[in-house]
Amino acid sequence: MKYLIQNRLLKRALSISFIGIIATATSCNVLDKKPLDAISDEAVFNDAVFLQNYVYNIYNGIKPPWAPGTGGFDALTDIAVNQPETHERSAGIRNYLEGNLTADNVNDLLSVAKEQPVPIPLWDYEYGFIRKANVFFENIESSAIGEDKLGPMKGEVHFLRAWMYFELMRTFGGVPIITNSYQLNSESFDVPRNTFEECAQFILSEADLAIGFLDGQPVNTGKISKAAALAFKARVLLYLASPLNNPTKDLAKWKAAEAATKAVLDLGFTLHPQYAELFKKPLKTDETIFGKSFTPATRIPGWGYNYDYWPSGFDAQQRLVPTQNFVNMFQLKNGEYPYLADGVTVNAASGYDPQKPEKNRDPRFYDAVIYPGAGPLNIIDGSKSTVRNYEYWEDANPNPDNAAPYINPNKVDPKNGQNLFDFGRDSKTYWVKGLTPFHWRVQTGYTFKKTDDFAGPRASFDNDYNQVIVFMRLTEFYLNYAEIQMALGNEAMAREYINKVRKRSSVNMPDIKSTGAALVRDYRNERAIELHLEDSRFFDLMRWKAAPGNVDIAVRGLTKVTMDWTGAKPGDALGKLTYTYGVIPEAEVRKPWKGDYYYLFPIPNTEIRKSNGALKQNPGY
Repeated sequence: MKYLIQNRLLKRALSISFIGIIATATSCNVLDKKPLDAISDEAVFNDAVFLQNYVYNIYNGIKPPWAPGTGGFDALTDIAVNQPETHERSAGIRNYLEGNLTADNVNDLLSVAKEQPVPIPLWDYEYGFIRKANVFFENIESSAIGEDKLGPMKGEVHFLRAWMYFELMRTFGGVPIITNSYQLNSESFDVPRNTFEECAQFILSEADLAIGFLDGQPVNTGKISKAAALAFKARVLLYLASPLNNPTKDLAKWKAAEAATKAVLDLGFTLHPQYAELFKKPLKTDETIFGKSFTPATRIPGWGYNYDYWPSGFDAQQRLVPTQNFVNMFQLKNGEYPYLADGVTVNAASGYDPQKPEKNRDPRFYDAVIYPGAGPLNIIDGSKSTVRNYEYWEDANPNPDNAAPYINPNKVDPKNGQNLFDFGRDSKTYWVKGLTPFHWRVQTGYTFKKTDDFAGPRASFDNDYNQVIVFMRLTEFYLNYAEIQMALGNEAMAREYINKVRKRSSVNMPDIKSTGAALVRDYRNERAIELHLEDSRFFDLMRWKAAPGNVDIAVRGLTKVTMDWTGAKPGDALGKLTYTYGVIPEAEVRKPWKGDYYYLFPIPNTEIRKSNGALKQNPGY
């Protein structure tokens, strides 16, 4: 806990560098006010511009949804698998999935910010920003700033402190509630955990304070608003009502979540017509309740989403790839699943053809998944710049050693002059022959598309990529409301709100009509595909206590894809593709679910030692 409570006494309270960064991002003329190396505590907390920049820095306490590494915790679930060679949290992911997570190695998975020399553990990261929030409240008591400007900032910081405590609570359970910054001469640094219920009530009270302070304030894109505070409160109440935190199935908790969620639905947000546009600049404020845009200086670590998610054949890290289980969640346009619940038996009622898996799927499939033959995709990468399909296939009729002659009638890429072969440019053979630097070991045949920016280069420190981060949007609360209604026994209302999501104009899927267990499956699949890569799936499975069969299942995908160019004519983008499905042997071996204790992470032993044992470990660890 010493990291948490060390008081730096705010001598140059703001570590002036971040003011410069945030001021640049917010276009405030801070440099005209006073030399940055001479800003005092008094000046910061008595100047509205300086103080707003201090508050903007606390926004960084919102854990990035791509942590750990990329994709949040999706690689711990049934919808994604990680590339061990490229994923900076690979060891932690493997420890979790093999049931070897401990209080000594948990930070291998949970660390957040990629800062030198090492990333920051989640516990330290969040409590560091909680301390900044506490410093804010301690120092504004005597501030000369008028309440018209100070009040909204109070609302922002109450929201942020609540958000950070919620992040800790849903990860570890009950944690110490700290509301002061501590002085170096404090009697004790040994602070025990508050109960889960105490943490929950504190978070809700902070959200209520935020709602009050932000009431009537103008809404500025990217800033915390009353709507964001109302939505956050509703999300928290859903977690509190969920099976993990409501073992007695107390309907009062579901009713509280219902009222809070209905308040969000009544705010006037609407579905944006195009699903894919939600994740591109500018923020789509018709649907997005709270989100953020990036600049070259503030995007995710490294080169950004492109380098992390583009296929490896595009010379990228491809850190996470979709599983077949995720692909199977996308229904056909007729509203039928391609496979039965076992994931291997074709659903005869669907009309699905496993040899034409991309045909007639839910339109969100094409915005979510890059599959063999998908495209054309715009690749901006120096001399390799081109427009082409995702060529994840091997030669169906290879000569010995896959040598020439080839029958592909297209001998040269007309866009960049590259030679073309019977095997694709994203195939293992293309890499074996030394024609591309990357072909990572774990391949399912698919890659994620939702976060990619094909209008920008593969990797550039200077490019202003067009991705945005959506923290909360209307669709989540439609789905939350459906879940609440199922818990309250109102299946018709639940279907109505699930179908609202499916009726987005760019989606327009048939209404679901299921009941009982089938309705639960439909709901959970709808949530998984709609909110994928939005830091939702893992925590949904945890709060539902639904990890068995979703976390511990084998990773399936395309074990072989071949292309037969026989009969193809010049200009044909594709010949005949043939798909083979199965377990991906190179993927991590997922062990049986360890038991209920695994629904929470262990508190790092480093923190328990720092507290001199005041912190008590979660059961099972």
